[in-house]
Amino acid sequence: MDEPRLEEDRSSKFSPSKLSVYQNCPRRYQYRYVDKISRRRKTPETVTGVAVHAAFEELYGLVTGGKVPSLAELQEIYEREFSAEWDGSVVEKDARFVQDDWRKVGRDCVQLYYEAHQPFSEDRTVAVEKRVGFPIMVDGHEYRIEGFVDRLALAPDGAFEIVDYKTAKSLPNQRHADEDWQLALYELAVRLEWPDTKEVRLKWHYVRHGKTLVSIRDDAARARLLADAAALISRIKHDHEFKTNRGTLCDWCEYRDLCPEFADEVRVAALPPAEREKDGGVKLVARYAEIEERRKRLKDELKAVEAEREKAEEDIADWAEAAGVAVVAGERAQASVSVKDEIHLPTKTGDAARHAELEAEARKTPLWAEVARLDGHALLDGLKARRWTGELLALAESFVARFGHRAHKRTVRLKRRADSEED
Repeated sequence: MDEPRLEEDRSSKFSPSKLSVYQNCPRRYQYRYVDKISRRRKTPETVTGVAVHAAFEELYGLVTGGKVPSLAELQEIYEREFSAEWDGSVVEKDARFVQDDWRKVGRDCVQLYYEAHQPFSEDRTVAVEKRVGFPIMVDGHEYRIEGFVDRLALAPDGAFEIVDYKTAKSLPNQRHADEDWQLALYELAVRLEWPDTKEVRLKWHYVRHGKTLVSIRDDAARARLLADAAALISRIKHDHEFKTNRGTLCDWCEYRDLCPEFADEVRVAALPPAEREKDGGVKLVARYAEIEERRKRLKDELKAVEAEREKAEEDIADWAEAAGVAVVAGERAQASVSVKDEIHLPTKTGDAARHAELEAEARKTPLWAEVARLDGHALLDGLKARRWTGELLALAESFVARFGHRAHKRTVRLKRRADSEED
């Protein structure tokens, strides 16, 4: 039997957005960058963002050339770009907001930014939409991280400023800015291109709110960033599964019809109601749901019966103890009662603190070698995470090779759709 073909990433270049796609969902990364299925999902948010970015790009192109356009002129540029971007492929998920509402969102963004920064002399623009990049070594191979900076500027104090425009509805806090790594990666490229750079400021203009966030990274932060980026690229290069990662971003994914999490949902939704009821998968899930409902009812009944049984046992034991007998006779049966004293030690689930204290004491004595047991889960998890090296790693691999066996486990769980819940 042929082994299944394993997909692998053959990229030599990575951008911050490309790395983010993998972090959010490896399967989406596979569709886009491994399988190279090119799709662009237009939403009102993306159209507005593209138009605002295009307007600011043209704005600073004019400013660099010595001309400061009026607000009306800049709005005209925005309107042109918005109209060109908004077409029949735009996916509108909220019927409460129509095209003109989104057009106004962008116009307000342009106006807020213009009024806050004109005459645009607070810095000197070096480039707009500038491609930057740098080499990075990963597992003995050289790759490149590249991307486009919205605007690169020189501040009056000589510091470089990497500027990004955000049209998002939400406004993050300073901590989010200090943890963001997209512009921080661009900083590494800027410092490589201009080695005499003393300071680089990362600036996000949240133009929907008229708010600017600034972050400055030190040497240690940049070193951690480079190490994290290398580790992430290594993960991508060693990934042959590209598992799905179901989350809130799935609603905006352009590959829902391909994704194993949503493909059948998309298929069924496209069926006429009459055909939907006859669909094989739909019928199987409906049958399974009925069985689960019956199972739940029976479990509830069993719990009640078990409670009654425990009460009856207590009553019989009390009666036997009071009567001084070991067997209580009934008309059609009899109940024997045995009594023994037991010792119970603390467990991880029952009393974690006492269990830890007991284990710590036992580890200090020769008794530990006799009572400690092998934790198979810990062995497998440690091997998967490459927690050990050298002799310990070889031992772990040997144990798994000699004692392990592969099992093809299939688990079925029922998850009711939210829109089908009864009131």
